[in-house]
Amino acid sequence: MDIGFIGAGKMAGTLMEKVDDFDGAEITAVCDIDEDAARAAAEPRDAAVYTDHGELYEEEPLDAVVVAIPPFAYDDQVTLAAERGIDVFVEKPVALKPEQGRATLETIEDAGIVTGTGYVFRYDEITEKALELLADREIAMLTGRYWSGLLASPWGNELELSGGEIVTRTTHVYDLVRYLGGDVERVTAASTDRIATPEIDYPDATTATMKHENGIISTVSSAVTSPEWTAELDVVGEDVHLHLDYTTQELTGTIEDEEVHFELPTDRYGNEIHGFLEAVRRGEPAHVRSDYADALRTLSLNWTVIDAAETGEPAIVGETRRS
Repeated sequence: MDIGFIGAGKMAGTLMEKVDDFDGAEITAVCDIDEDAARAAAEPRDAAVYTDHGELYEEEPLDAVVVAIPPFAYDDQVTLAAERGIDVFVEKPVALKPEQGRATLETIEDAGIVTGTGYVFRYDEITEKALELLADREIAMLTGRYWSGLLASPWGNELELSGGEIVTRTTHVYDLVRYLGGDVERVTAASTDRIATPEIDYPDATTATMKHENGIISTVSSAVTSPEWTAELDVVGEDVHLHLDYTTQELTGTIEDEEVHFELPTDRYGNEIHGFLEAVRRGEPAHVRSDYADALRTLSLNWTVIDAAETGEPAIVGETRRS
């Protein structure tokens, strides 16, 4: 399979290495507005170099393309691929704003292409094990957190370029809450700017409480002033409490008075890319755990949280001014 890349930054580089490891896939073209970055990624792979994605699509007979660019850079990279019948993997978030993503989704659905997205925690073995342990049990509540330092890229400091911490990083935990607990119906949220973070124009900490369509409740908190990276999810239900730690890839907890402890190191990025490539090769979307439509629902939830925190009013997912 001939694979193209749009974007040649840090995340793209990680995903390129995983494509390199997949038997039967070859990166044949790399596109980035920074020609030096594109060339540095392309030359070791004997791939073609482009600075315009429209030209890439015109010149290259691709089976699939991986789009790994900053949120503000999304334009028609995905729609042009869909119109040509090219399968697409999109790094999260799949758009900056949900409205843009919905327009793209219409083209994707009309074309019937395979899509995959970068909600990488779905591919951790601790997530798989948790789903297995919870299969026959009712869940009552989920509570998650993503705490870290400031984003490394300057564009990450501006809400209207990145979506802030919630859209760029904590989105992974919001996605897990949806993956294990189902879609969210209603959100209340609060945020604070108590810590000196003049670099950013959005809150330094936010907490959301959510009511899911199936009656489950959940909470997610994010912070950008922590000296340590924390990405965790707790699940409480029928005779069960599970704690999933995505920093150590450990699953601990109690089921019917029996302690459980699993250490399951996983190549999460390899799993997500290889799942997508297998779906492309076989034409079977089931190998993908988060397609574009599903990722768009997480993005809509993210912006609903941002709005609810800003207004201090409860919000229905998909009905706020930004979702």
